[in-house]
Amino acid sequence: MKKNILSLVKLTKEKAGHRILDQFYMDIFGGEMVNLIGLEGSGKEEIYSILFGYETADSGEIYFLGERIGRNRKLPVERREGIFFIGNHDLIIPNLTVAENMYIVEHMSYLGLSVSAKKMEQQAQRLFEKMEINIDPGREAKNLPRYEYFLLRLMRAYVKRAKLIVIDDILDDAIFEKIYQIIEILNRFKEEGIAILWLNGYPDTVTEEADRVVVIRGGRNGEICYKKEWTKERLIRCLAGERNPFIAPRTAKYKTKIVFEANDITNQYFTNTSFFCREGEILGIYDIQNKFSRELRRLLLGRRSYRGEIIVGGKPYRAEKDYQLAESGIGVINGENYLSMIFPDLSLQENLGISVYKKMAKYGLFINRRMEKYLSHIDTGMSEERRAGFYGRGVTRKEAMQILYQRWSLTNPKVLFCFQPFLRLDVISRKKMEEMYEEFVGRGMAIVICSADFTNLCDVCDRILRVENHRIVKEDQ
Repeated sequence: MKKNILSLVKLTKEKAGHRILDQFYMDIFGGEMVNLIGLEGSGKEEIYSILFGYETADSGEIYFLGERIGRNRKLPVERREGIFFIGNHDLIIPNLTVAENMYIVEHMSYLGLSVSAKKMEQQAQRLFEKMEINIDPGREAKNLPRYEYFLLRLMRAYVKRAKLIVIDDILDDAIFEKIYQIIEILNRFKEEGIAILWLNGYPDTVTEEADRVVVIRGGRNGEICYKKEWTKERLIRCLAGERNPFIAPRTAKYKTKIVFEANDITNQYFTNTSFFCREGEILGIYDIQNKFSRELRRLLLGRRSYRGEIIVGGKPYRAEKDYQLAESGIGVINGENYLSMIFPDLSLQENLGISVYKKMAKYGLFINRRMEKYLSHIDTGMSEERRAGFYGRGVTRKEAMQILYQRWSLTNPKVLFCFQPFLRLDVISRKKMEEMYEEFVGRGMAIVICSADFTNLCDVCDRILRVENHRIVKEDQ
């Protein structure tokens, strides 16, 4: 019989008069992977915060390894034989090596002496070989790319004999590319009795591998599905609380006029690369490695030199500065930094209209009040109460996404490039994004979507270009 690692019993939490968690319950057993999936604001974030120790529940009980954790007692987070967290926050000491980050806090000694750096590196190397991980144990942690940083966090939890590892919404393109290696490592952990709790907002590859999927909606338990019992459509219906949360299959709206052309682009990353996008067309670029997309974004922003030509709306385009994008009719949205593109000290109207204030100002000096009134009625999915008190600080990822798209809508570019736009967005946010895409192409805008997940492109794109090693190798209609 599997050992019960964690039990959440009827957890309740209120904030500002709203019930965020409502009698939520969940069990996790040793050697089990559980996927807790919920929309933004579903209560999933509060579960994470309560386990981490940032918050406490108003009522309910938590049991860890069979012991009841009182409301004033913290769970054994980041301690030996405790709970370890891997998310979008920094819990690595950057100036220490990989091996030192793994072992420095361990009570390991020989004859009462401290373990040498060389000994730690040797132990780390043996563990990496066992797990088939290719990282230099002597490398400084601050120099690790994101994927290797994530592996270091996993290995640190492992050597400290974690009983439960909580992983919060970390699946970006750097990790997506090697997700099957991650799944293999997690399965090895399971074999040694470690429990895994994976939190996300949309069904992903880990959802398919989970032993159980628990849906949280409105702070309460939704469906609980065991492996191979669920379908993606079933989970999305439960998440959204709608009979059919999907947009009806789209009807192509593109015309024959080509508004964007890249002709024989060549530099150290591209070799004679050519593609085009037509007015009112949604073009997908499937790039599992995210290298083509990353270099294309840098090229458009003027950060990469190249030979060849780019034509926008029939006119040659050669970027040297970021601001030349909008002036030339090109828009760029990067899903990796939605939040960083919101100005924290500006109001909602100011965040929306900052790209067009100069254009709409009277005599180039005074703000057009008609424009301000128009901005106040743009749909951002917020309640009137939220809009009235909105400032950039505390904005959610979903809100930031809608503000950025509406900001570009005001400038009305000829072509809008969306790089990895689906990252860490839940099903409702994705639905809103697709609705905005349909609105934009209906006005004649061309849209290019780059994604490392092919399924993200299938339902929204008229054409999909497949990329391998910086080259376009195939086109799917």
